[in-house]
Amino acid sequence: MSATTQIRLRRALVAAAAAAAVLATAAPASAAIYGWPLKPFDRQHPVRAFFGDPRIVGHDAEHGTFHFGIDISARDGTPVYATLNGTAWIHPLHKDTVTVSVGGGFAHEYWHVIPAVRRGQRVVAYRTIIGHVEAPWGHVHFAEVAGGIYVNPLRPAALAPYRDTTRPTIGSFGFEREGAGIGRTVRGLVDLVVEAWDDAPLAVPAPWNDKPVAPALVRWRLVGPRSLASLGRWHVAADFRGALPHVPVSAVYARWTRQNHPWGRGGRGRYRFVLARRFDTRLLADGRYRVEVAVADTRGNTTRATATFVIANRSQ
Repeated sequence: MSATTQIRLRRALVAAAAAAAVLATAAPASAAIYGWPLKPFDRQHPVRAFFGDPRIVGHDAEHGTFHFGIDISARDGTPVYATLNGTAWIHPLHKDTVTVSVGGGFAHEYWHVIPAVRRGQRVVAYRTIIGHVEAPWGHVHFAEVAGGIYVNPLRPAALAPYRDTTRPTIGSFGFEREGAGIGRTVRGLVDLVVEAWDDAPLAVPAPWNDKPVAPALVRWRLVGPRSLASLGRWHVAADFRGALPHVPVSAVYARWTRQNHPWGRGGRGRYRFVLARRFDTRLLADGRYRVEVAVADTRGNTTRATATFVIANRSQ
């Protein structure tokens, strides 16, 4: 790394550390702030998939998983560099995966690469090429392990420089049973669902352009009929700011959620979040209510929206 590049990276990391002091998240402590695994190390690269994105097996979230890293776009054959000083390992089950470990449960993983290191080799951050992007992936899946668990590389005080000025989008609200809409007059047990997504802060090369990515935080609350007084605290439906939630994917993503695919507009994902499953409306008085939703990214950019509905258990 040249002296000029080192200075630029140091400045970027200092700026990221200052931002982290302002915006604290629920992430476990990591080894340090670090640069990108692709040249230039001190410049933000396009990320086409976020931490927490749905990965669906079959047609429904019942058999899905959470994306445990980020997908950084890069041409096939692009050199991928270590972002830690440590020991390299090749995944025993995935020969296109290199892990650089520093011990104590801290490591960086680089998936979809043709390894250029051997097992047990000592590597140097930003100097050692650990592999090259394997065709036809067109990206390196980068994951960070802290304290033995996967954490979000895009949180403050982690991968830097990283800037995001986009705001998440809130789409339609749904009041459903078994994935079928029931309108805005509800009774008995219902599921509360909202469609929401974020946009990548930098343009992503085709065919992955204009695809949604997961917001980092989805919260909701109810407001009731008595002068619209709050019924209680905010509830968290999804939180990917730190580690992945320890729940099944179907507890976060609702039925009819779709992941992104490379084929044109038809491959655009659909991210449907469960706000409450089998919510018992009989515990509340009949009347008009409002559900409020707030969706944010790792940098605190937030979008809010509301939907009005009527509980009518006693007026059947």
